[in-house]
Amino acid sequence: MLSKILLLKMESINMPNIEPIIRNFLQGIITPDEEKILYNWVKENPENRKTLFREKDLWEASQLGKQKLNEAEFNNWFELQNKIIQQNKKENRLKEIFRIAAIVILSLGAGWLGHFVVSTGVFSNDQVEIKQVESLNGQLKEVILADGTHVWLNSGSKLSFPTGFKAETREVELSGEAFFEVTANEMEPFLVKTGNHTVKVTGTRFNICEYPESNTIETTLEEGRVKIITGNFIKDLYPGQQSSFNTRTAEIRIGETDMEIYTTWKDGFYEFNNESVCKVFRIIERWWDVKIRYPEERLKNERITGTLRRHKPLDQHFDVIKELVPFQYKIESDLVVVF
Repeated sequence: MLSKILLLKMESINMPNIEPIIRNFLQGIITPDEEKILYNWVKENPENRKTLFREKDLWEASQLGKQKLNEAEFNNWFELQNKIIQQNKKENRLKEIFRIAAIVILSLGAGWLGHFVVSTGVFSNDQVEIKQVESLNGQLKEVILADGTHVWLNSGSKLSFPTGFKAETREVELSGEAFFEVTANEMEPFLVKTGNHTVKVTGTRFNICEYPESNTIETTLEEGRVKIITGNFIKDLYPGQQSSFNTRTAEIRIGETDMEIYTTWKDGFYEFNNESVCKVFRIIERWWDVKIRYPEERLKNERITGTLRRHKPLDQHFDVIKELVPFQYKIESDLVVVF
């Protein structure tokens, strides 16, 4: 069942010498003693379990491009995790992120084609200009802004931003979906504008989704605090909460939500819970850059729970979905016909 697929985001490894054991596990050569150590390590902390599943997903993705990774590439995986954590505490974070990101792209190979890292460049104050990065269907892009803010841009999205921040606020414009990890600065708030809807932050991690066809703007806060500003409406959002703004009725709702469902797309998979099949099809269209022709009237009330994995073949997802919702399909180049 699609709903039983478990995929969890990568977290740091916190036990010395666990790396070679995980490596052997992924290669299928783990010994009974190592398996016992790995089992106990996973039980110690839920974050360890997340790490193991994430490493397994990355390993599977890499196998689409070649049969085995060599020793140096394995070391890159674990070195990458440690360096990402360490660089959060260093002033030269921007330079290191670019270097680490290059390792990720090189190591993943064919498994994550369409995943890009974009450098906004280094400009003097006199060279500030507005740039736009577009993540086309079938792509994911990462952007590092001039202040060190890290942005993951989902498929079918655009981000406009200055090459340097000179005013008392840092302002960007978004169309589509993006996850932001904003560099903290109490004196210079960070603003994300989507039409007449604004999210104001000083330093935090959050996701904004505002694809026009959905008629809603969803802001999901993972860490920190943000202000939702729409006309005269101003409301604080706290970790674990989501605001949903209806662009047709101007109605806004705020409530608790499952963070995994709204933020894991940047790690290469979509989790959804009791979601409409039509919305899942729209996600598939953007992620795999295909057009899906389907009987909307017949499927509009069908809902499913499960996970989409970006590096899995498209037909595998349709094979599983049609076990939950009765239909047939055929793939013709970049067109999927559901009947």
